[in-house]
Amino acid sequence: MVATSARFDFSPESSNLRKLADTLDRAGIAAGPREIAIGVSIGAIVLWLLGALVMRPAPIIAILLLPFCGAIAAGGFWMYVKMQLRKRLDQFVQQLELALRLISSGVRIGLGLRQALTIVIEEMPDPARHEYMRVVGQTNIGVTVYDALDNLAVRMPSNETLMMARAIRIQSQTGGDLGKILEHLANTIKERRRIQRKIRALTAEGRASAAILSVLPPFLTGFIALTERDMGHALLFTNAGHVSLLIVAVLETLGVLMLMKMLKVDV
Repeated sequence: MVATSARFDFSPESSNLRKLADTLDRAGIAAGPREIAIGVSIGAIVLWLLGALVMRPAPIIAILLLPFCGAIAAGGFWMYVKMQLRKRLDQFVQQLELALRLISSGVRIGLGLRQALTIVIEEMPDPARHEYMRVVGQTNIGVTVYDALDNLAVRMPSNETLMMARAIRIQSQTGGDLGKILEHLANTIKERRRIQRKIRALTAEGRASAAILSVLPPFLTGFIALTERDMGHALLFTNAGHVSLLIVAVLETLGVLMLMKMLKVDV
């Protein structure tokens, strides 16, 4: 007698690939692992060639420089993904007020919550259209609309999305006028956005200072290399100069990150 069993892949590599695919989908990036690997490899090779041409290091250092360039290319790609994810999330939050008003209008004319969500799909562009289409799609396979909205709050993590999911779930348990609740929530989100715009205006000077601090060291390095040839040669073509540039880059990055962290205000 031969026993048969289903195989399930619980390896860390499979889990990491699923997380990466989910992150790319949330960021709106249509790229597979192969395309990502090829792009990062090309970026690493280009960085290595540029570094080898500019600094002309010793052969051993040049070999050690290749994995360092690979790490920079991978980090740059991950930063790009995070930027796209933040941009898409901001777009979704900006569309949330109108989406709530559309859902509220649909509920008030007698539509169910699921049917009201289809109005958002028909009337609004991406990313709201795509995300609410996922919500409706999950309800088609047996997930309750409340659990689907909770999943939406996980995919698009923001206070506004979480408030929407919780308000709709609580209303389903306690009763009340859902259209009126969503209308009040839309007004609340509108006021939060007004406060956030005011905060951005008040912190504009600090963000400008962070941008200047990040641009100033490369500008000074180029200026020194062009005007002071001996100093520029020592800075770019000696081990001591390379170590100095690395220390400056690390300290500059830490300073900019610290300044941006101080300027971040949660509402």
